[in-house]
Amino acid sequence: MKFAERIKDKLGVRILERKLKNQQRIVSVCSLKYAQNIGIIYNATEFVSFEIIKDFAKKLTQHTPHISILGYVNSKKLIDHYLYRKGFDFFSRNDLNWYYRPVSAVTDAFIKKPFDILINLSLEPYYPIQYIVALSLASFKVGKYSPGEKYLDLMIDMDKENEQMKKLHEEIIKDHKDQSTPDEIEKEIEKKTQTELQLSFLINQIVHYLSILKKN
Repeated sequence: MKFAERIKDKLGVRILERKLKNQQRIVSVCSLKYAQNIGIIYNATEFVSFEIIKDFAKKLTQHTPHISILGYVNSKKLIDHYLYRKGFDFFSRNDLNWYYRPVSAVTDAFIKKPFDILINLSLEPYYPIQYIVALSLASFKVGKYSPGEKYLDLMIDMDKENEQMKKLHEEIIKDHKDQSTPDEIEKEIEKKTQTELQLSFLINQIVHYLSILKKN
């Protein structure tokens, strides 16, 4: 990381911590069975993630009336196929200030929604997403475990589930490749497969634990 980037990163964390000191949030455990309002935030840079999130949200609407979805596109412009997606809001690098804090009306509105459950499906610790998750007024926040993570109430440690991940990886690979796949296409398939694998596994684990939790 370049010197200027390190400065921005440290400043962003410092400002976030200062904001959190003034925030009063009561953690309230909530299972999927009782959730009336769920928020989902994720890294939308790879389009394969959109398809997975769309299917996940469709399943959630069977028992949860209000679903809000916010995707972060790590680019200075939104990709055309994200425009006018019903039920989805997006923000990009154009919606960040100089130290990467989200500054759009869409992100502000998402932060202020009092979700029963906020699900962070980002596989990597992007600061703009961390910022929103940390300041969200959601009662219960869940997502992937990563070292130093302190903004979630329930974390899924995917590294401890390597055997299950391996089996799922093999199943997904079968769906995406054949014997005569060229090397460059195979690399793209592998990249897509890794994203699909990890995101699908994270969702499955989150659904499992949110289904067995008891409401406070």
